[in-house]
Amino acid sequence: MNNARWFEVGAACMAAVTLAWSSFAMAEGAKAACAGDIQKYCANVPEGGGAIAKCLRAHRTDLTPDCQKGMQAVSSQLKEVAMACEDDVHRYCAGSAPGTTKECLKTHFRELSRPCKRDLFEAKRSM
Repeated sequence: MNNARWFEVGAACMAAVTLAWSSFAMAEGAKAACAGDIQKYCANVPEGGGAIAKCLRAHRTDLTPDCQKGMQAVSSQLKEVAMACEDDVHRYCAGSAPGTTKECLKTHFRELSRPCKRDLFEAKRSM
């Protein structure tokens, strides 16, 4: 694979990992910090699939400082997971259908690298 193609696949894989874990995007701490903002801006948004997080991101400039901090913390953690799991996504999930990266990683959990497992565990524990 040439360097340009590797970069494209790498960027796509990192985005896929981040999106795959967006269902975790409302960690309990962030959810509590954003309760008022969720009620104000996202009351009619159904839960699941990262829809509330997407709604909050659409209103990011209007959010309270506590909610912005909570969302930033979740975003940082998701980026860490994406970076730690990038090679694993290339190895095990490159041919997966869009939106199935999370299930692919679950299927291959035993084979995942230690850093990927660690970051996935930490993200799940704190969310």
